[in-house]
Amino acid sequence: MLDFFQKNTFSIIYTFFLGLMPIFASSSISYWLITHEQVVQQFTILQWVLVYVASCFSMAFALTPTTFIALLSGYFLGWNALIPIAISYWIASYLGFKMAKLIDGGRFLSKISEKPKVREILDNLQKDEFKIILLARLSPVLPFAVTNVLFSFSGTKLKNVLTAGFLGMLPRTILSIWLGTQAQEIRKLIEHPSQGSSIQFIIFGLILVSMVGLGYFIKKAVKH
Repeated sequence: MLDFFQKNTFSIIYTFFLGLMPIFASSSISYWLITHEQVVQQFTILQWVLVYVASCFSMAFALTPTTFIALLSGYFLGWNALIPIAISYWIASYLGFKMAKLIDGGRFLSKISEKPKVREILDNLQKDEFKIILLARLSPVLPFAVTNVLFSFSGTKLKNVLTAGFLGMLPRTILSIWLGTQAQEIRKLIEHPSQGSSIQFIIFGLILVSMVGLGYFIKKAVKH
């Protein structure tokens, strides 16, 4: 176990970094947006293009949560934000996956595959990886950047990450944009993004479907 951590220290630290960074970065951005809302309201098309280019990198490297970007997009741009958000998610998935691959270089997968049982479980999971990715992306609580890293480390196919990931993100993206369009004040949107019992029920439903589905496929892989 110690040998495993020593050989994968940087990969493990990078994963923890991606899990913590959204908290700090989104708090800083939220404060700036609350105090500069009128400035953002006046953004030109070019400025919004630059915002989404930046968001590709910020989401890929966990500086901003994907839901946070979708909420703000809905608030400022309404449903016009759907296509830019979808494209940004797709590019962020690619960047996050490739960066993790570059950092790890296959060491993580190689090390855990030394154990025959683990290798067997991974092989079984890969048979259903499209469904697993879709379910992982469906949940609003599973960190986008961290799952990109885990997919990359586990040897998941990039085309499945991009395709299934895109499909899995759509429901929660549409929900987040809609929430943004309904908000009257940006402060309330940021501080209480999921007000309303019906919204909380939908979010809980997405999480439940994701967790139950993932649990099923993991259990299936372990039993085979």
